[in-house]
Amino acid sequence: MLRTISKTNSSTPQPDKPAKKKLVVSSLPPRQVIGRLLTYLQPYRRRMFLTICIYVVCVTIAQFYPFIDRILIDNYIAVKFIDQGFYVVVIGAVILHAINMAGFMARSLSITRISQDLLFDLRSQLFHHVERLSFNFHEQWPVGKTMSRFLSDVSTLNDFLTNQIAMLFHDAASAVIIIILMFVIDPGMALVALITLPILVIAAATLRPRIHEGWEVVREYNTRFNIFLAENISGMRVIQAFVREATNYKQFRSSNDTLVRSWLDVTNLSARLGPIVEITRAAGLAAVLYVASYQIGLTTTLTVGTLVAFTSYINALWGPISTFTNVYLVLQATMASAEKIFELLDTLPKVMDAPNASVMPPVKGSITLDHVAFSYDGTRNVLHDIDLNIEAGQLVALVGQTGSGKTTISSLINRFYDVTGGRVLIDGHDIRSVTQKSLHSQIAVVMQEPFIFTDTIFNNIRYGRPDATLAEVIEAAKMANCHDFLSQLSEGYETLAHERGSQFSGGQRQLISIARAILADTPILVLDEATSAVDTQTEMLIQEALERLMKGRTAIVIAHRLSTIRKASQIVVLKEGKIVEIGNHESLVNMPGGYYARLCRAQMVGEH
Repeated sequence: MLRTISKTNSSTPQPDKPAKKKLVVSSLPPRQVIGRLLTYLQPYRRRMFLTICIYVVCVTIAQFYPFIDRILIDNYIAVKFIDQGFYVVVIGAVILHAINMAGFMARSLSITRISQDLLFDLRSQLFHHVERLSFNFHEQWPVGKTMSRFLSDVSTLNDFLTNQIAMLFHDAASAVIIIILMFVIDPGMALVALITLPILVIAAATLRPRIHEGWEVVREYNTRFNIFLAENISGMRVIQAFVREATNYKQFRSSNDTLVRSWLDVTNLSARLGPIVEITRAAGLAAVLYVASYQIGLTTTLTVGTLVAFTSYINALWGPISTFTNVYLVLQATMASAEKIFELLDTLPKVMDAPNASVMPPVKGSITLDHVAFSYDGTRNVLHDIDLNIEAGQLVALVGQTGSGKTTISSLINRFYDVTGGRVLIDGHDIRSVTQKSLHSQIAVVMQEPFIFTDTIFNNIRYGRPDATLAEVIEAAKMANCHDFLSQLSEGYETLAHERGSQFSGGQRQLISIARAILADTPILVLDEATSAVDTQTEMLIQEALERLMKGRTAIVIAHRLSTIRKASQIVVLKEGKIVEIGNHESLVNMPGGYYARLCRAQMVGEH
């Protein structure tokens, strides 16, 4: 169920107009969320149980201190009689304290280890799931939103599942033991001390819905802030090029201010419980002292030692109660984070292996598009009845204006999306009947925007073949015409690439990505606008690399520059999602009134 908190028309918060925001947050049943959260502790249930036992033992020992003080005061100090029993009690107290300190160290180490292991598991599960999600997810979800799940939301869950749950058992045991000891010492006085406790319970129950809603708002604004930050840092060159520093800084301050104000709102609301806890504690203590002022000396049960023990227990009891309220507040933040993480984990990939999917055997590389139709949104087709046969070993070029469907066809061949009509066959295998892993392992892709990882050049090139040797990497780099500039780097192939390979030009990054595709040694190669962002000289280097790749491979080239595909054995001309012409360069360029011929003439005019 979705619940609207406020209104907006944009995914980026506009903090100067808070009344127009729209925050849509998930509202799952609390029991369902908590129950699902606790399943993450299953692998650590024994270690967690042992840790909680140590907590309970330690708190039990600690709560006997006032009881020991009562014995020392009433039996020895108040009557001014010190004998061997006094020292026995003192030594016993010292021993208990030493055991308590040892237990404190043991439980701290144990809970820290569980916490780190659990954090590792949560992030691993998230990353594994995100890796499986289809292209449509990564195109629609901002990177900053996904990062929020891995960082702040996972950390919140981890803290709750380890530290907060352990402290909850600690304080629950503490409260139970204190109340039992209070009733053992003096049942009447215990009832007096607890008389204000219902007020605290009612106050907490009243504030709960508002605090929970407040934390949901905070999480949503935190996600939006991360999205804004990620986009602006990634697009800093554009910001500086268009002199947007002042404007974007103003937007940043507004977004940051909105996040801070949402935090302040919920913390101010949460802070109301603190004074209520203190007021009820003080009221309980005052009630005990008031009753005690009439009873001391009149009864045999209420002694000075008893009063000292009671005041200590009252202060000690409201400590766990205060912690209960803090755990309660953390629970609200945890619920908000858990719902968002579960939203991500419950997102299913659009493209999935069929239940009976088989492993695709090694293929030669023939590709057939049989009456293929495709729609991104389910309403408007971007491809219409595409019939295309590509023989193994052919260099095939897809040509057309922007939006004609070239990249969509390459995505369907890779099965990044599933066709909405017809079928795609590779060596006669319907690609929906084979596993995605076996399909992708036989197709190498060079994207329009090459991605270089923050790793060594050596590891970047052998990304598709992690077992490749340095000699194989160098050979692939030579075939891709990038060995010369790579060998001149300070550390050669062991040079660490900066983020996205920023120390290289666009053409150099593209050549490195081509070397990666060469080393993968797949029967099918897809080059999506591989020469769109390079100069003429680099384009010539890529052309040379492509010629080396042609032997024994099927190559599909998508290009705006028609000069890059003149040698293609088959040129497929697309217009508005339909194939309008097929042939080689010579036949198409000389076709009277042909669409390809017009594209060539228009590009020649543009170049001159």
